[in-house]
Amino acid sequence: MDNPSNEISPNNNSQSITFLFVISGIVIGYFVDSLVVEVCANRHWENPVVLGVLSASTAAAVVVAGASFFVLLRNVRATDFTDEVISELRKVAWPSRDETVNNTLIVIGATVFFSLLLAFYDFAWAKLTGLFLYSGA
Repeated sequence: MDNPSNEISPNNNSQSITFLFVISGIVIGYFVDSLVVEVCANRHWENPVVLGVLSASTAAAVVVAGASFFVLLRNVRATDFTDEVISELRKVAWPSRDETVNNTLIVIGATVFFSLLLAFYDFAWAKLTGLFLYSGA
């Protein structure tokens, strides 16, 4: 029988998935807090303190962050997708430190070479056009 939509599928990366969903909830909460603060500032509204500790924008952010975490955690498609991504990333053959340094140096060298070449062409073109355009003056 296929995986029903109301059950969470078993996966090998449950701790990583939970961690990523917590981080996602925090990021979503941060954006909600920023959005509410910005809307209150633009409308000249007060951002009241709720429960004597949190501002209304922070309380809204905490609620949205928690809700988004639990929605992501209960969503079978989201957990399956994240599990597959983590599994595929574990199969990647990452370059060594030496390969990364060598490739970075090649890119920097090529960038410097081509920028100097373009600077030379620009200088030569400026001299040629100046010679032909302003030679009679």
